Amino acid sequence: MARIEIPAGDLSESIRLLELQPAMGNAMAVLAEAIYEKSGLDVRLREAIRMRVAQLNQCQVCLNFRFPELVEAGVTEAFYDAVGQYQQSNLLDEKEKLVIEYAERFIEDHLNIDEALFNRLKQHFNPTEIYEITSTIAGLLANGRTMQVLQIEQSCAL
Repeated sequence: MARIEIPAGDLSESIRLLELQPAMGNAMAVLAEAIYEKSGLDVRLREAIRMRVAQLNQCQVCLNFRFPELVEAGVTEAFYDAVGQYQQSNLLDEKEKLVIEYAERFIEDHLNIDEALFNRLKQHFNPTEIYEITSTIAGLLANGRTMQVLQIEQSCAL
């Protein structure tokens, strides 16, 4: 049960929450659309980020949600399992490991992200990609924590 009163209706609590403050709700929806439908990031990179953020947020909905259409890109259960153990994984490539590390540091120790990490990011990604990676981490973190802190019943609306 949600910690705050949200509008009644047939839609999921996570969708009805957005109605409380339409400008903010719309902004969250637009960001989610950008992450999932308009990003230029490779889907494996995006999924690596999504899963690591879900693991760190302990978002049960995201931890359990799978995009069946991504199996052809190699996004399998083995891929998802590898994300949590990325440093030892032979399944993930260098770029995937790097975005997972960046997501971890962004969430757990953002004030200590150093130039060494950014130099590594710049070796693999252009400025637009680094901005997309950063915005994806921030958007997923914000949405997941908002839903958890407010105890909003979630179903994946993707």
